[in-house]
Amino acid sequence: MLQTVDNPTTSPAIEQRFTWRGLTWHQFNAIQAGFEDVANVRLFYCDGVLAIAGTGRLHEAIRCLMRLLTGQYFLKKNCIFSQRYL
Repeated sequence: MLQTVDNPTTSPAIEQRFTWRGLTWHQFNAIQAGFEDVANVRLFYCDGVLAIAGTGRLHEAIRCLMRLLTGQYFLKKNCIFSQRYL
């Protein structure tokens, strides 16, 4: 099956999303490995449903802003925090 999606960098206000139902966890892991080095694409899996979302510039700008604001809040409140990627 082939599905084309607009390049999210040319449509910054639109987040492209593709869903696929009936996948096992092992199938999801295989698909996830194929997307390991693909930028601006996020994969989500829940109860056999895979969602592949292409993130645009607006999404990334909001994500960065939230990260900066959260960091400033923790610094102001003198909280110790760390960021860990899984």
